[in-house]
Amino acid sequence: MQKIFYITIFTFLLMSCRNYTIDIKNEQAGKLSATYQLVIHGEKKIPLDNETAPNPPYMQIYTDAFGIQILSFLNPYRNTIYLYNYAEGTFIRSISYEREGPNGILHPAGYYIKNMDSIYVYNMMMPELVLTDSASRVKQRSSLIPDHSDQNLWTVYYPQYMPCTVIPMMEIDETLALIGYSPFSLKDSLIDDFRFTAFMDMKTFQVTFRHTYPVELYGNNANWDGVEFFTPVYPALSPSGELIYSFPVSHDIYLAKWNTGNYKVAYAGSNTAKTIRSMDQRETRTPNQIILAHYFQYDTYSAILYDTWRKTYYRFMLQHLPNASPQTAVGKKPIVIIMMDEQFNYLGETLIGTGEEWNWTNSFVTAEGLNIEYIDEEDENEDYLNFKIFKIKEL
Repeated sequence: MQKIFYITIFTFLLMSCRNYTIDIKNEQAGKLSATYQLVIHGEKKIPLDNETAPNPPYMQIYTDAFGIQILSFLNPYRNTIYLYNYAEGTFIRSISYEREGPNGILHPAGYYIKNMDSIYVYNMMMPELVLTDSASRVKQRSSLIPDHSDQNLWTVYYPQYMPCTVIPMMEIDETLALIGYSPFSLKDSLIDDFRFTAFMDMKTFQVTFRHTYPVELYGNNANWDGVEFFTPVYPALSPSGELIYSFPVSHDIYLAKWNTGNYKVAYAGSNTAKTIRSMDQRETRTPNQIILAHYFQYDTYSAILYDTWRKTYYRFMLQHLPNASPQTAVGKKPIVIIMMDEQFNYLGETLIGTGEEWNWTNSFVTAEGLNIEYIDEEDENEDYLNFKIFKIKEL
């Protein structure tokens, strides 16, 4: 049955018109020389209460006014942000929000803690950015639906948002950046107008939208249906304050100042990654089985993180899985982490396992190294957040 499934898909792809496909080649494949690798050199276990599970949807690590590194994470079930001393793994406090009323936040889905008087929360249900304090009081609300837009069509022209630890809310020049994505495959009529990042002035609370999907990746009416796989945008900040965007379908990364629309492009690919191709399916809605088969067939890039201590970038890639079947879990894709210096020169790459072992969306960097949430099968009661810590080692 599985064989028939893939023969059917393959036959369909061969018969389809290729006028609308985009081939994104990796010109450096097989030509790169590694000098470093990642190795595990430590771990950290954060104790959880009986109402909190591992794999939280959003985390932020930051340094407070006393110089203490704080690990925070969201418990959506309790509408609560938890704060822990990262070094000691000890609980400090929590911040809980009402769901209704003047201080209500119905569905917190991400946040940015500037300090205890300024906590910016993304309320998914409105959608809006909400300025609060540590006493859970709401100070200001800023809508992410432009006043001038058609209220029934705003999702066609403006982004939706699914923040997570590796797609964080970020502060740049007293401006809060919230990176969104297109919930559909963009047509050429929208490619120059759809802007996926919202910028809120932290003084005036005015929201503007900037940065478009690169035409060479997403133009030509290319089909990138399957928004969880092909259209998320993964950001990082360079030491000079430039936004760095990692698109799933590109071996390159794209750099831009937050207040301009111009990109610089730098190679940041894997030595093993092959050509990535858009789908040949031209129906209004691509069947899920076609999307999944395509996702397993190709490599896709994801998070990019900057390591201040080692002046290194880490870019994640999910390798293709040619032997996948219709029953294969999405988490089966192998995870590769590519290392680059500050000029994006290739340093090496390491295969760490699969998404069944690692919740790579909860990754962040500390002085200890690259932290990635580990799915610990021995923790049957889910009593801890478990992290493995990677360091760079010369080959």
